[in-house]
Amino acid sequence: MENIRTKSEEVFETFLIDHNLEFEKIEEDDSPRPDYLVTIGDFKMVFEIKELAEDKNFKTEQFSVSSRTVGDHIRKKIQEARKQIQFAAKQGLPSILLIYNNLDPFHLFGTENMDFISAMYGEYTVVFNNSYGKISDSFHGRNQSFAAAKNTSFSAVGRLSPYLGKMKVALFENVFSKVKINYDRLPVCFDVIFFQIETI
Repeated sequence: MENIRTKSEEVFETFLIDHNLEFEKIEEDDSPRPDYLVTIGDFKMVFEIKELAEDKNFKTEQFSVSSRTVGDHIRKKIQEARKQIQFAAKQGLPSILLIYNNLDPFHLFGTENMDFISAMYGEYTVVFNNSYGKISDSFHGRNQSFAAAKNTSFSAVGRLSPYLGKMKVALFENVFSKVKINYDRLPVCFDVIFFQIETI
């Protein structure tokens, strides 16, 4: 039986081929498996590919306005990918959820940087001090998908999208991951967004 590739898988394979990266498609099984094993030099990483394909809130008509809750699309994909990512992390392999926006031709709706940050580390929240009439504090609060005891199998969550006419991968680090990525070894077709979490 021939496997039918999604648009996101086609784009990812083209990205890997264009950058001379060695990869293999992981065969499906009765239990969930991630999609790709990628080898860079002497280390390996696993990728689970998800795509945004439809959303009734995304409008394409002229003068119409699309609406979303920041981070919701990414949060849902993290939930969908948990079992595949856990399987790979148990093998000791850095495991990445990679998201391709097949909904918005501009690759913005639901997959901007703030969507990833809000989904991973919580909604951006400000504390307004009524006495002084200004903001006194800000932090990432509720609805976070990652924490010290939550979704530690994810090494990173990434975005596959075009930049200046070429496909790139942006990886958003999971500071709580139990299997780390050797970021120093990644080629330039990977951008990395690092985070520092302050604890009280």
